[in-house]
Amino acid sequence: MGKELKRGVEGLFLQEKPAKILILLKKENKPLYTAIISREINGTYAHTLNVLAELERLKLVSFKETGRIKLVNLTELGSEVARAIQDFIDLVSLAEAEAKIDQLYEREVKGRLREEVAKQRVSRELGRYKKNLEALTEKPPNVVLFAKKLIKKIDGIVAEVMGYPPA
Repeated sequence: MGKELKRGVEGLFLQEKPAKILILLKKENKPLYTAIISREINGTYAHTLNVLAELERLKLVSFKETGRIKLVNLTELGSEVARAIQDFIDLVSLAEAEAKIDQLYEREVKGRLREEVAKQRVSRELGRYKKNLEALTEKPPNVVLFAKKLIKKIDGIVAEVMGYPPA
């Protein structure tokens, strides 16, 4: 792949709107009108049309005309790209969750006697993180692996906080 094309493709998909368009089309799993897409991604109609033209050039979406209006649909390759972008977003959200869990542990648990730890508050906060992570266990294997690893980490911290024996 040429350097210019690679930089162009990276520049396209590391922007918010193209990624949102592909994920929206994947989630809806049906053709959508450009106006609906622009409203859902909070973009202007003109910008959405330009992005869709670029996605069509890359064979990630196709247009089907119905009278004066065009419906936009993902191609098979576009569907795979949307899935990969969603996986990327999920993996980055796992990294963010792990950082927050580590910060909570450092701030509230590490180096403190069990009696000094606000057990209920820490357990409640960790429970919220765990619930969000459990939602990711229906995702592809690479996302599930990291989500389960973080859930185990949370369970270990809760056990430490509550004084349960290590698992």
